[in-house]
Amino acid sequence: MSTGSLPFVSADRTISADLELPDDLRGELAKPYGPILSEEDLAGHIRGCRRVFAIGDMVNASLVRMGIEPDIMIFDYHTQRGPCEEETKEILKSVEGANIKVTNPQGKLTADLWNAIAKSTKSVRKTKIEVKGEEDLASLACIELADMGDCVIYGIPNEGISVIRIDEDIKRIVSKLLSRMRASK
Repeated sequence: MSTGSLPFVSADRTISADLELPDDLRGELAKPYGPILSEEDLAGHIRGCRRVFAIGDMVNASLVRMGIEPDIMIFDYHTQRGPCEEETKEILKSVEGANIKVTNPQGKLTADLWNAIAKSTKSVRKTKIEVKGEEDLASLACIELADMGDCVIYGIPNEGISVIRIDEDIKRIVSKLLSRMRASK
């Protein structure tokens, strides 16, 4: 599915302005849009995924420890607002692939982050996107830019891991959420 329903997304699936999260949308984004799993249940839920997008240091490290290297890894070397452990950093660094560094402040989905994800979806190489700032809203861009049959995986602090298998329903939900965000610079 293309991002044609979103006026701020160009034909090449990039954006030119940052998106800002309005306060009235925060509550809706706090709820999971896929099942919440334990690390032990994760492998079974991603079997058959065409590509795997993983957001968050702990999620990515958990997948790599299980022998699953996500196609697109997004992380910021922080866990719950504090620096991640050195072991987690080393696991993330150990994965081979293209490296992209972007800046993304809290409460925003910058054009830099969105466009890095868009670029990564066109690559056959695994891609690691290191975020200076916060990667929390990256899941929205991943869902919007992913193809049917891809999986987007992200952590929910103190609850578990959410796995979203991309289909028309989740695309429709996320497009509506993204359309409520404000363009800013």
